[in-house]
Amino acid sequence: MNELKLKIARIVLSVTSPDKSIEFKVNDNYLPFIADGQPDAALQVHYGSLPKLKLEEEIFNSGTIWSLHRSKGKYVIKIHSRMAVLNSDFRSGNIYIEPSSPLFDHSYPLDYPLDEVLMINWLSRGLGIMMHACGVSHNGRGIIFAGTSGAGKSTVADIWKTRISRLKSHSMEPSKNTILLSDDRIIIRKIDGRFFVFGTPWHGDSKVCSPEDAPLDKIFFLQQARENKVKKIDVIKAVSRLIVCSFPPFWDKKGMEFTLNYCTELAQRIPCYDLDFVPDKRVLDLVGSI
Repeated sequence: MNELKLKIARIVLSVTSPDKSIEFKVNDNYLPFIADGQPDAALQVHYGSLPKLKLEEEIFNSGTIWSLHRSKGKYVIKIHSRMAVLNSDFRSGNIYIEPSSPLFDHSYPLDYPLDEVLMINWLSRGLGIMMHACGVSHNGRGIIFAGTSGAGKSTVADIWKTRISRLKSHSMEPSKNTILLSDDRIIIRKIDGRFFVFGTPWHGDSKVCSPEDAPLDKIFFLQQARENKVKKIDVIKAVSRLIVCSFPPFWDKKGMEFTLNYCTELAQRIPCYDLDFVPDKRVLDLVGSI
């Protein structure tokens, strides 16, 4: 039986197949996340015809890619030639893949968007949130640059990459104290009463992804502008921006309540700022002065 284990934000997922001829493979962005350890969620993969299930209720439909249903006390995720049948906590179940489909690729059965959909559901059950954001660990402090598509997350990541490369070329020590966690998707979890920011395998245009984490220090909400300007925002505005930049489980009332409460606590405890920025290195000096 083949097994693939991924550890993302300290959550270990195990995927197995009873078919000995199957060899799981992952793209380069997943390689740093391959791990050992006791799984928090375990799924088994089956190849062949999809099961004929009576889908009792459609809970959510993305419109083009995936949909979520209920069937006999279980959750069913349908994605083209794949179907995941999961227990109510989303921590165990089966994935079915139709190999005759032109979309078939058995090497990574959790291919987009299944892995992200699963992570969103796990997090919304008391573990944390995932955000559209660039994440950086700088001098042991976690900094988040959040924003929707086009806000400048990958641009900020590229600016950080340029600074790190420049410091390295001059053998300057600060380059070792900065780690880019992600340029597009980060996870925030509370560990032992303290918020941490985690990198994920799901990168953007800058292709930045790291399994590292850091204690969360500040959150900036990005907007490209003609001049660099930063303004601290109140809790109400911060909660609103956090929700907009997060991945709320709209299909789950309890999950939505958790996400709203989580964002409220986050905004109360972590300083949040609106950051208007010009896409050059000066923005990092402004951020560093706060």
